Amino acid sequence: MVTIIVNHVVKNYADWRKVFDADAANRSKVDMKITGVFQHIENQNQITITAEASNPEAVKQFFANPELKKTLEKGGVIGMPEVQILKKV
Repeated sequence: MVTIIVNHVVKNYADWRKVFDADAANRSKVDMKITGVFQHIENQNQITITAEASNPEAVKQFFANPELKKTLEKGGVIGMPEVQILKKV
């Protein structure tokens, strides 16, 4: 099991959230379960997502998929997300 932490800034949280929620099926394909969605207390458009998955290689492929870039653009993500894939020690 790995933990995934994703940080990014979006143009508009409400618009981004609709796209994020609609993409649940794609995350499900790599057994990624969202454990939290957070907004920075001073900037509601700065988002941190936490998730868990059983297969780190599948998660890497998910984030490398060109289709994800299109989804991020549709959701108004600014720049490239910072993605960390962590294992508990």
